[in-house]
Amino acid sequence: MNRKLLYFLVSIAYLILISYGLYSVYTVEATLRVKEPPKIKLENKIAIAHTEIFGKLERPQVIFNHGKHEEAYKKEGCAECHPEKDGQVMFAFPKNLKKIDKTAVMNAYHDACIECHKKSAKKEKTGPVNCGDCHKKQEKTLVVKYPKAEFDFYVHDKHVKKLKEKIGKDDCGLCHHSYDPYEEDETLRLVYEPGTEESCYYCHELGKKRGPELTKITKAAADKGLSIKEASHQQCLNCHLKYREDYLKKGEKDACPTECIKCHTGEYRTLVQLEKVPRPDRDQPKRPLINIKDAKLKGVPFDHDYHQIASKTCRSCHHETLKACKDCHDLTGKPEGNYVNVARAYHDVFSEHSCEGCHNVKKAEKDCNGCHHYIAVVEADSLGPKDKSCAICHSAEIKGAFSRAPLSVAGLDPQKVPNKVKVEVLSKEYEPSEFPHMDIIKKLVDISNKSKLANYFHKDMQTMCEGCHHRSPAEAEVKKDTPPNCRNCHTITPEPRNLDKTTLLSAYHRQCMGCHDKMGIEKGSSVRFKDGDRCGACHKKKVAGPAEITRLKNDNVVKQNTKNILNVWRPK
Repeated sequence: MNRKLLYFLVSIAYLILISYGLYSVYTVEATLRVKEPPKIKLENKIAIAHTEIFGKLERPQVIFNHGKHEEAYKKEGCAECHPEKDGQVMFAFPKNLKKIDKTAVMNAYHDACIECHKKSAKKEKTGPVNCGDCHKKQEKTLVVKYPKAEFDFYVHDKHVKKLKEKIGKDDCGLCHHSYDPYEEDETLRLVYEPGTEESCYYCHELGKKRGPELTKITKAAADKGLSIKEASHQQCLNCHLKYREDYLKKGEKDACPTECIKCHTGEYRTLVQLEKVPRPDRDQPKRPLINIKDAKLKGVPFDHDYHQIASKTCRSCHHETLKACKDCHDLTGKPEGNYVNVARAYHDVFSEHSCEGCHNVKKAEKDCNGCHHYIAVVEADSLGPKDKSCAICHSAEIKGAFSRAPLSVAGLDPQKVPNKVKVEVLSKEYEPSEFPHMDIIKKLVDISNKSKLANYFHKDMQTMCEGCHHRSPAEAEVKKDTPPNCRNCHTITPEPRNLDKTTLLSAYHRQCMGCHDKMGIEKGSSVRFKDGDRCGACHKKKVAGPAEITRLKNDNVVKQNTKNILNVWRPK
């Protein structure tokens, strides 16, 4: 008997341990806390590791103080360490590297660094020559990462003005060039052609999938090791070195910087700051009518001037070259555009470069997302949107297309569009919810009027109303501005034969709380609901009267009886 009892107690203990273990596994935080490696203060230092060549390092990385060496060799200049070609410094190191393999790279670094340090040993200050003095254990996990340098429209405009001041004329060829991969003489492939100036990224952003026109050019850039990083440093730094002394003599210390941290600041201008900065002139049309040869739909008026100031780079739309979209995309597709036809080029809802794709990104911003997150995205060339939505853009009317009058609530009939609406059909435990109808309309109209994009597409007040009254086409209404109530479509109780249909309670909460979530409105959002504020943000708790108390007691009795029945029939 004692042995059986012992077995029983041990079994219980095992069960408890297993239960606790399972509980621990399934209730542990989903994300592991990974300790981030320490970051070093950026003072023109560079981490030398080359894991792409060495793989796992046998010794710690070397944190190289470039600023200190630059200061030490101020008189000698960059060519003391970096190779020169055609009168320009090539910012590669070591300069005597003959081939790329572990032994060659290691020896080239040691020869360049240690030999230089030995030569300077007779001076007061000398560099380290022992392994541990450069490969320090305490610097093994340090991270040296410079933020991306952004050459925005302001910086471009500043360079144009400075160079014109320096040489007395506009000469875009100092920075811009084009590459002809079909030219037999390699020395003639790189040329400057006026009117073809484009972003360096088109040819030097390696590893990005390109169309057939750029593939050969990017391959040539890759073969020469001219990534955007290498090309930018070579182009920019050589120019800065050339003119730096002249500007320093004038007292302009910030002109022509050569230190890493002067360009890689991590600070970027906003679109608001860049709004009044002139864009580079490539004879781009201000407000063209986009017409496609043999197209059946009318042309689309396009405000190019506005889209320029609404983007931080021309590459937002012109993803391959600065040519017009129709030069690469026609009605059926052609090789230059990877056989993407023009309808897909303009209407692809998943592309960041298409009109519709870009507009969908804008609609996902919090001011717009309250309504638009419930409006299904329609692909123009496959699913076929309503005819009237095509006509909004395909109007062929330039006149008045870019200056639509702002929306106004002044014309709304207060009898048909009330200030407040009481939602009381479901009020059982709570008082009716009071919906500030007119205040919300005014807020949405104000948001719409401040956005040129919204102002163009929200052509009338009916468009705004459809954000909530999503199944209420104005042309179907018996009387104007009399949309059906939510409960006309959404039933109070679930329909057994149509369980996918949204009930009235869910429809109200999904519409209201969903809008608050998407627009970042804390009151009445699902975040507050989860945090325990629950229903009180929108509903007042009912004070139970005698009849209500009796009903609640009866409900509790039914619940208790149900529980008792389940306990009786539940298997032991």
